[in-house]
Amino acid sequence: MELKEILAVSGTPGLYRYVAQGKGGIIVESLADGRRTMVGGTTKVSALGDIAIFTTSSEVPLGDLFQTIYDRQSGQSVAVTSKSSPDELRTFISSVLPDYDTERVHQSDIKKIAQWYNLLIAAGMTRFTAADEAPAEGGEPTTEAPKSAKTTKTGTKAAPKSSATQRTPKVSGAKTASVKNTTARKAQ
Repeated sequence: MELKEILAVSGTPGLYRYVAQGKGGIIVESLADGRRTMVGGTTKVSALGDIAIFTTSSEVPLGDLFQTIYDRQSGQSVAVTSKSSPDELRTFISSVLPDYDTERVHQSDIKKIAQWYNLLIAAGMTRFTAADEAPAEGGEPTTEAPKSAKTTKTGTKAAPKSSATQRTPKVSGAKTASVKNTTARKAQ
């Protein structure tokens, strides 16, 4: 299971694994209880592999942050919960990401990070970065664009039709005989 297959669905708690594309949306499976459900095409869905955390100098992919937390916690879940105080939340995020942007990373974001990490650990996930995204010799992670397995219709607009497939407008004043009118004239 890779981080790009794990989805956060707007308006629903928990995390989901992508299963398949359906007629009206996508089919997902809850990491907590394994139940499958359909997510409509208009619902906002975010893949965890596409999320990054703001720092003062750049953005850190969520997978790298989860791997840092995993290494520091020795594979155990974090003690930060949704009921933790703001000071506990700031202390937690500062310990794993010292240069996080204090103005753009909110308390709710830190709560989600802790909650999602705990859900992934409970689901048995132990590696959060792909083998090709592992840090290079200099310690800097490679910045390759993630390869998406499948695309969904959620949150995107349809591309305009190309001029070759658009209908040509009818020229005013030009009369074209329809099949019905021609058949009616022959019968008379």
